[in-house]
Amino acid sequence: MSWRRVGAGSIGRGGGSSRVPRVPRRCGRPEADEPPGAGLARAPGRRRFGRMGGITSGVGLFSGIDSRQLIDQLLALEARPKQLAQQRIVGLQAQRAAFLDINTALLSLKTTAAKFATFKSFRAAQADSSNSDVLTATAGADAAAGSYQLSVKRLVSTQQHLTRGFADKDSAAVGLTSLSFETGGGSLVTETLLSELNGAAGVERGKIQIKDASGATATVDLSTAATVGEVLDAINSTTGVRVTASIDGDRIALKDTSGVSGTLLVSNAFGSNTASSLGIAKTSAAGVGQSITGDRVRTLGGATALSTLNDGNGVLIRTGSSTADFTITARNGFAFDIILGEITETTTDPDTQVETTTVVQTRATTLQEAINYINAQTEGAVTAALDASKTGLVLTDNTGGGSNLIVRNGLTGRTTATDLGLETDSAGVASSTLSGKRLIAGLNSTLTRNLKGGDGLAAGALTITDRAGNATTLNLTDADLAGSVSDLVKTINTQLTSAGVGASFSVNSTANGIALTDTSGGTGNLQASGALATALGVASTGASGGEIKGANLQTRWFNRALTLASLNGGKGIGTGTIRVTTADGNSKTISIGESVKTVDEFIQFVDGFGGQKFEVSVNDTGDGLLFKDTSGGGGAFKIEDVTGAVAKNLGIATTAAAGGTLEIDGSFERTVAVLATDSLQKVADKINAAGVGVAASIIRDGSGSTPFRLSLTARQSGAVGRTIVDTGATDLALSTLAKGEDAIAFFGAADPAKAVLLSSSTNALSSVIQGVTVNLKTASSEPVELVVSRDTEAIEKDVKAFVDAFNNALDRINRHDRYDPDTNTRGALFGDGTVSALKTELFRLVQGTPEGVDGQFQRLFQVGVRIGSGSRLELDSQDFQAAIDQGILDVEQLFAAKTLESKNTTIDLGNGITVNNPDAKDSFSALGVAEQLARLADSFTSSVDGTLTRRDQTIDTQIKLQNDRIAGFDRRLDAKRARLERQFVAMEQAIASLQQQSGQLASIRAVG
Repeated sequence: MSWRRVGAGSIGRGGGSSRVPRVPRRCGRPEADEPPGAGLARAPGRRRFGRMGGITSGVGLFSGIDSRQLIDQLLALEARPKQLAQQRIVGLQAQRAAFLDINTALLSLKTTAAKFATFKSFRAAQADSSNSDVLTATAGADAAAGSYQLSVKRLVSTQQHLTRGFADKDSAAVGLTSLSFETGGGSLVTETLLSELNGAAGVERGKIQIKDASGATATVDLSTAATVGEVLDAINSTTGVRVTASIDGDRIALKDTSGVSGTLLVSNAFGSNTASSLGIAKTSAAGVGQSITGDRVRTLGGATALSTLNDGNGVLIRTGSSTADFTITARNGFAFDIILGEITETTTDPDTQVETTTVVQTRATTLQEAINYINAQTEGAVTAALDASKTGLVLTDNTGGGSNLIVRNGLTGRTTATDLGLETDSAGVASSTLSGKRLIAGLNSTLTRNLKGGDGLAAGALTITDRAGNATTLNLTDADLAGSVSDLVKTINTQLTSAGVGASFSVNSTANGIALTDTSGGTGNLQASGALATALGVASTGASGGEIKGANLQTRWFNRALTLASLNGGKGIGTGTIRVTTADGNSKTISIGESVKTVDEFIQFVDGFGGQKFEVSVNDTGDGLLFKDTSGGGGAFKIEDVTGAVAKNLGIATTAAAGGTLEIDGSFERTVAVLATDSLQKVADKINAAGVGVAASIIRDGSGSTPFRLSLTARQSGAVGRTIVDTGATDLALSTLAKGEDAIAFFGAADPAKAVLLSSSTNALSSVIQGVTVNLKTASSEPVELVVSRDTEAIEKDVKAFVDAFNNALDRINRHDRYDPDTNTRGALFGDGTVSALKTELFRLVQGTPEGVDGQFQRLFQVGVRIGSGSRLELDSQDFQAAIDQGILDVEQLFAAKTLESKNTTIDLGNGITVNNPDAKDSFSALGVAEQLARLADSFTSSVDGTLTRRDQTIDTQIKLQNDRIAGFDRRLDAKRARLERQFVAMEQAIASLQQQSGQLASIRAVG
């Protein structure tokens, strides 16, 4: 590029001559028909003018001026307010971070301060066992301090059965054609608790003395006996005397087996009344093989719980219902509606119009309460009482009328009169006395009226032919069939013996039916026929094996009064939603919540939806629910769980195929589909896959040629896990390794006879001592002392955490509200009024008194918590422990008192019109110091209206405002920058034009 000199006065760099680059034609010189400077305007890019500089590089091509630097300097002066705004944002962000830091500290303080009341810190307890090998314990916040004595009789066991041996587990056929499991009930044999005897007064545990006919004596210790069976076992296993104890209906009987002539004597041991309370403190007549039949001990009393009646099926009483449970029509024709549930009465104050509901009758839970309610509601016209045998009720009509006495159940599925044994047919009885049915079975037995799913047995003929050919036909009456299964068996056996037939009845090995066994010694077939034989499940035209096992008699245990929580071994059915789809394709979705507590409530709840095309009831076998499709459609009938597992837990989550019987039976007798050809392993696999509450496994005992056995173990421990295993016609010779027993312990005294008997389906006792869970480790006859005391170390730890949280909050505040005169630096919140107020309130409260507390301690410093050096809170452990020893409840009130007053949530506008009160807030009549601090912290940290939350919102608003100002500054500065750049471009264009003109003039002079 060539250079040329510009004369004085020309526009150039500096004031004199200057050298400026010659502009190439292609980018700077104008075309012939263009005005001066047009070539510059045509240069590519608005801000690029040449290869050696331009606006982009900051130096003008023609002027030599650094325009960018000049513009930046000009704009920097005008951008000073923007910089101030940016600095303001930095300051606001620092304040926000500081407030967040303080907020975090206050939340920690709130948590530790509120812990005293929320988690009952001052009630922290510890439990120390004198023998941790026998039992240990854990104590909760509400544990009752004290010293307790316990002894452990036995730990919980789990039911386990073992079959006979098999030669092979994988290929040999077991031969099973049917297999079922039933958990929850179904057994004809029960365990009568000693506590249920003598009208629920129980038995005085202790020792008895027995003297047999030979003169031998023995003392039997029954101090730890819990059931009638344990009493019998203890007597029968006693050495030194020869006696046998057994059950005779409602009584205990003893028989002398010494073989000598004499008398059998049973008496109370010194200091005990056990023999008398068992009804066996008697002396037999003299002779050989004499017996003692005790007094009736299986009786009802006023204290008998209604829930124990009818083999534990209880009495159906609806809660919150104003309609009758049953109706008694007296002989004078007057009808009385009887309600055994809760009755309330609502009154309205005429001045305030406030309604008050009062309970005028609580729900009957005992037999005496039921009797009292009947007598009160009939006003004495018909009275109820225990019958002479104390096994049922009797109604007496006192009206003198001539009509029949009628008792009928209430509407909508009620069974109360039936459950009380008082229901008559519609005609009633032509008598002033109505003797009710038996409400309790004999010892260790069940009621015959619960057989066949609750239908009971009807009078009929029973023909028995023993294997020797001896035969008889028995005609049993309704009275013979109205008692217990044990009574029925005894009655039949007595008549068979009298008729010379060598056969006897007993409960079968499965315990769900009655077996007939030949005792004649003959070789023919054992036969049973007749309507009653069929009903008893023993009808057979010829059993060559000498025994007829007897079919499942389906004793009822699932009923409308049953609590859902008791099902599945006490696990209940849970909550959730089920869907019922009927055969016509319609579906109903039903949500089962915690308010549905009984089978009756479940049935009512499902029926109450309306419009459904199915029915629900207790099934005919008395062991589950029955859903029946009534839609008339041609599809399948299906029940499924939508949420939860209610249907699964009730055994109704299945599908009834189209074309079949459109019923879904939720029987708890679960059947496993087996084939006669199935091997032992395949049977075990099918049991495990069926989920029947039993775990099956194969064991090899190593004995002989048949070492493989099937082990069946209940999945639930204790008595609730007991399962009836019915193998049908195939005898697997099941032996019981463990029958599944509850853990037994004695509480309150070193002597079990004077202690309270405790039982549990697990080895953890959680409801014995308030707030304490006792864990049983092993059985021991020696009592263990359990000391429950306050855990003062844990209490002090929580107070120390409170002190630390308080100091941490102060540290955070001081960090952000500081001024260092040496460095002239200040915290982000120095001088902030909110922080100053917070700090003042913290000190005021921590040095203040609790509200509404009258204890001996009114300030924290009295219990060792005080302001120390550096204005920090300190804890004096010695003073604190002294205060704890002096009055822990007063210390607790000082810290954690919190009594909420009722608040008026509505506003009365008059004329019966009320509206919600939006300003209703919690108020307290008592607040401890820590609770006051917790509420202060909450008032600052609340995410809704906390002081710091509002400050954060304010800061956020201010930051947004500053950002808006900065955006405005940027827009104005950008506009000014664009204007200045245009001006510099115009200046460069003008200089270029002048230089071109100057060059042209110089050319003219040269020519001239």
